[in-house]
Amino acid sequence: MGFTEIKNWLRHRHPMLYLDRVLDYEPGVRLVSRLSVSGQIDAIAGHFPERAVFPASHLSQAFAQSGIILFQLSTSPLADDELTLVGSMNSRFFHVVAPGDTVTFTVTADRLVDGTTFFFSGRAFVDGKTVGAFRSSLVRRKADALGHQWW
Repeated sequence: MGFTEIKNWLRHRHPMLYLDRVLDYEPGVRLVSRLSVSGQIDAIAGHFPERAVFPASHLSQAFAQSGIILFQLSTSPLADDELTLVGSMNSRFFHVVAPGDTVTFTVTADRLVDGTTFFFSGRAFVDGKTVGAFRSSLVRRKADALGHQWW
């Protein structure tokens, strides 16, 4: 699944779209995705000017986006009036990710509850070395159930 198709599965857009490609997936089981980290990514500009580091918070977001795609592939695509929200996330980071690195995410479906709550886990790798480990949950909600929207 290339970048253009990924945009069909996510509400995110530049500069908050972090996946370049989905390499492989099996609905209800797993998804493998990729992010190529470039010095031109907006988050890199100020993090940190003297030694560029890809922020761990953005690595977490890329992992969550992988989970969002697997969630939908395992159930159904989001309706126009639906959103996915991160219910919780535990993460651990082992190595710095910098421009020039290619991060591969492996995401595993741990549990699906009523088609509305999805528990998943996974790891992020650069050159075969684990740079992060994650465990998270997502919920699917109607936008109007979230209260008055100011936008």
